[in-house]
Amino acid sequence: MAVKGIELAKVPQVTSSKSKGKSKAKPLEKGTEKEKGPGPTYDYDDGSVNDVAIRAHVLRGYERFKLTHGSFTSILSTLGQQALELQLDRFFTVWAWSWNLEDGHEICEQLGSPLHPSFSALIPILDDFCALLSDETVAVVLSPPTLVPSTRYTNAGYPPSLIDYLMSIIPPPTSTEDCISPLSSSVDTIKGKVPAMSNPNQSGDLKKEAGNFLGMPAMNVNMDVRKWNWHGYLTFGRGSLSKPNISHSLENKQMPPFNSGDGEEVQVDASALEDALSSGSRSISTASDGGGTDLTPSDPYLSNDTNGNVSPPKDDDLLLSPTSPLSPSLVPDTAEEPAAIPSPPPFSEFLTVGVHLAPPSNPTGTKRRRVHYHIRNRLMLVLLGMTEDNETRDLKLAAKHTTRLLDDLESATDAAAHASLFESLPSANKILQPLDTHIVSTGQYTLSSPKFVSKSSHLYNAMAMQGIDPGITEVFSRGQNPQHWHVAKRGLGSNGGDSGGEVYLEVFRKETSLTDVDNVLAGIVRRSSLVDGSV
Repeated sequence: MAVKGIELAKVPQVTSSKSKGKSKAKPLEKGTEKEKGPGPTYDYDDGSVNDVAIRAHVLRGYERFKLTHGSFTSILSTLGQQALELQLDRFFTVWAWSWNLEDGHEICEQLGSPLHPSFSALIPILDDFCALLSDETVAVVLSPPTLVPSTRYTNAGYPPSLIDYLMSIIPPPTSTEDCISPLSSSVDTIKGKVPAMSNPNQSGDLKKEAGNFLGMPAMNVNMDVRKWNWHGYLTFGRGSLSKPNISHSLENKQMPPFNSGDGEEVQVDASALEDALSSGSRSISTASDGGGTDLTPSDPYLSNDTNGNVSPPKDDDLLLSPTSPLSPSLVPDTAEEPAAIPSPPPFSEFLTVGVHLAPPSNPTGTKRRRVHYHIRNRLMLVLLGMTEDNETRDLKLAAKHTTRLLDDLESATDAAAHASLFESLPSANKILQPLDTHIVSTGQYTLSSPKFVSKSSHLYNAMAMQGIDPGITEVFSRGQNPQHWHVAKRGLGSNGGDSGGEVYLEVFRKETSLTDVDNVLAGIVRRSSLVDGSV
């Protein structure tokens, strides 16, 4: 069996110059080259590789292999040694090449699956959905990178590798706008951050954007309304002009000149226009009557005065006219039409993926199981533990109620985000100083502060010390440059010891004493909703 080691990271060693006096460099003679000095020396960084992180990463690789292919024992008993060697070579070759040791290891990867921030309000909704299904069926909802476990899922004790594998099935978001929360957008607004342009074709010239209003292109607003020939309008009672009387004859009107596109003035013959209008009137003369009997119908829209001028109808006439387009007799009665019955939403479709699972009592006795899942808006509903007898019934019930379940989860998530929006807005003091970050773990689930990312060697060393001596419950350490605090504590429950999980804290504020850090740690433990097995 070949054993290979992992090389530590190299750090260039700082060399101090021994010569204190000034010496002039001698000019090099022609044909001679400058002699090369000794190469740079390096020191090895012991904190670049942690035994706890390496061991946890290898175990996660084995759990992933056992989930997708089965345990070594089950493969040997069913397929034989040659099949086991082939599957090991295919899996771990890709796994080893994808392992980037230079990036380091995040401590949150080995503490458990991250819970949704609003899990306390979402778990009862999911439990009500599970009550509709059989007792053996287990449901869990994934919202990358977090999950909402049901009570049945927590009691079943599924491995964390199952959640990691199902997370990889969910397609990535199409845009960054889908992942923006109300809290993060409000904080960015306070800090003065400008969101990125969604359109790549948009120009980044701020001078052009400054002249626009709400993204509308700039326009010339230097318009003189006096040149619009709207006599008497838009004066708001300030001018002496009055509204023109439409009943005036055409002889008293002056046709304004009309300018065509090419700038030429068009002459209009007023007498010809008057003849054309008079010929188009509604008066019809019969051919048999020489005197030309007037058969002009009575039109409610037109009224003739004593001078024969036609005046437009009044508003009251339009409303009371039976042939008016606003008459109630001609308006369709929409109240009598039967209301359209909304069609029920279509049932959700479930896809299937195969995994190898083992009972908690026998970790190596893996068997292939089918997992049913449905994805909508980056929310995945997963159904586990179905038997052949109740699979058909549970799938029908789940397909019928999945849409309502996901709607309720989204509504509860939005309500919780808006409720905590004003409470979570940082003050000016918090914006200027870096925030403390922490993560609480129960072994199966984790709950952390927003955007918790830590690769600190201090925390890994604290985990190693607690692993060697079970009596060590708290470890406080502080760096030299920068002087940040790193704290690890286990036994958060009231009984102490290993009950209640563990918490890891990093304090980045300046001039923070040990007492201040201990008070912050006590507040995190007190506010944690994972203490004493609440999940």
